[in-house]
Amino acid sequence: MQAATQKKDALTDSGRRVLRAVRACMLLSTAILAASGIWYIAITGLVGRKKWDFGVHGIPPLVLAVCGAVLLAASIVCYFTLPALKGRSHRTAVGLWKDRYRYSLILPGLIVVFVFSYMPMYGIILGFKDYKIKSGILFSEWVGLYHFERFFKSPVAGQTIWNTFFIGISQLLITFPVPIILALLMNELRSTSYRRTIQTIIYLPHFISWVIMYSLLFSLFSITSGLVNKMLMSLGSQPINLLSDPSKFYGMLYGTSIWKEAGWGTIIYMAAIAGVDQEMYEAAYLDGANRWQQCIHITLPSIAFAITTMLILNVGSVMGANFDQIMNLRTAATQTTVAQVIDTYVYDMGVGKGQYDLSTAIGLFQQIVNCVLLFVSNYVVKRMSGEGFF
Repeated sequence: MQAATQKKDALTDSGRRVLRAVRACMLLSTAILAASGIWYIAITGLVGRKKWDFGVHGIPPLVLAVCGAVLLAASIVCYFTLPALKGRSHRTAVGLWKDRYRYSLILPGLIVVFVFSYMPMYGIILGFKDYKIKSGILFSEWVGLYHFERFFKSPVAGQTIWNTFFIGISQLLITFPVPIILALLMNELRSTSYRRTIQTIIYLPHFISWVIMYSLLFSLFSITSGLVNKMLMSLGSQPINLLSDPSKFYGMLYGTSIWKEAGWGTIIYMAAIAGVDQEMYEAAYLDGANRWQQCIHITLPSIAFAITTMLILNVGSVMGANFDQIMNLRTAATQTTVAQVIDTYVYDMGVGKGQYDLSTAIGLFQQIVNCVLLFVSNYVVKRMSGEGFF
């Protein structure tokens, strides 16, 4: 009996060792495939178009890629055929077959994400090259960090980065609490039909594009033909130069952002509030807690995870100030001063002036900062509240 148990344990240990080896081979094959792709991209950029010879420079990374693919295929075959992994692989195969319809539904989405989100990532190397349309991305000359240095040494870099940070942080501080407050207020409404009507009215502006939003603002506050300014001038008052005055740009930015997006944000918090256990409110009421105390001590702690998740996501996009909003609301008087952020500068350089390599480098810098902010905010919030996104 003891010998049989030891033999079973030995087989289990052997299976674990085999499983670790198979996993190591899969990781190694993935690393080899990634290395072959990086090698191919780097060598084409370093060698250049004129000296490019696939027989000389293209064969080694191709052979490396084939080796990685063969190793990956062999690892998968070993996982499903080795006797030591028979139990685990059988459960995996059964699970795949059982959920085959679910995976078939997920597959188109994965393909779309891979094609439109991951494959274009190779274009990042454009930020490290002197891009020429005739040479293409791969065969343009490699210039390293030249475009990054060019941007940071430009006279507009400091103002552009500062505007991006200021708008991102100030918008976060001003607009982020508004949906939470609206959700808490609507939760206190007794009439369900009235609450649903109010919620529908306040989130409808979300479906209005920023182009239409600017058209509405122009119709209301244009100096020459705006309805509001015509009424003010008819009453003997001075017109409001809302669209072209740099000192009023930030106020217009925050106001339109709240009007357009605050109602939509309440949907998330209202859904979180709907999941709060009603028995806690009943117990608090019996203990003498009023509605304000119930809101502070029950509702807010219960939706803390939703709040922290949205906060982390918003902090992670501080450097990505709302491009659509700023692009449509800026005018000739504000686009080079308070309304010039990284996104609009990338648009001006890339689309306006055709400097795709410079705009790619600036965009890459922006996304790196956003990524760092995302992880830092998640770490800080998790340490402070115990709730994190990951």
